[in-house]
Amino acid sequence: MKEIGLTFNLKYLLLVLLFLSFQSCGYNLRENPSFFIEKNIAVVANSSSLNQLFIEELKKTTDNVLDYKVEKIDELDLIIKINNHQIERFSSGQGAGARTVEVRIEYSLNFSIENLASSKKENYEIRDIKYIAFDDSQILAMEAEESDISKDFVRFAIRKIELLSASLKE
Repeated sequence: MKEIGLTFNLKYLLLVLLFLSFQSCGYNLRENPSFFIEKNIAVVANSSSLNQLFIEELKKTTDNVLDYKVEKIDELDLIIKINNHQIERFSSGQGAGARTVEVRIEYSLNFSIENLASSKKENYEIRDIKYIAFDDSQILAMEAEESDISKDFVRFAIRKIELLSASLKE
């Protein structure tokens, strides 16, 4: 019985020593470099609040984002055209007395990416769903949570667009 406990302690000690050795030599996980860095990107979309949020979050990723207008097409690397961008709320669960107890929030983004360097253009659609608990007494907290979920949806879409646009390069 002592041999089992001893081998567990040795495995634990070995794991700790391995972790310390990686930390001492400066090893860390690689960060994903952004494909959008040093790219000139134009976003063509209507002026809805969701598209404005998309552009604001995209500008946090790269500094070279032009909104709405494509003026100097020769200097652009990517054109992202947003065709349909929406968030919808649905009552997904009902409790006693037919009262809503859960809300389903659906995100949908239909867009095209055009890589001007390789003359490729592809249409894509991104969908995501989140569920949140609904409580009549906490309406303001729920609105703040919905706002955070909207930002999460947009950040998720930007990461996906970054991966998709990287696959369109020469």
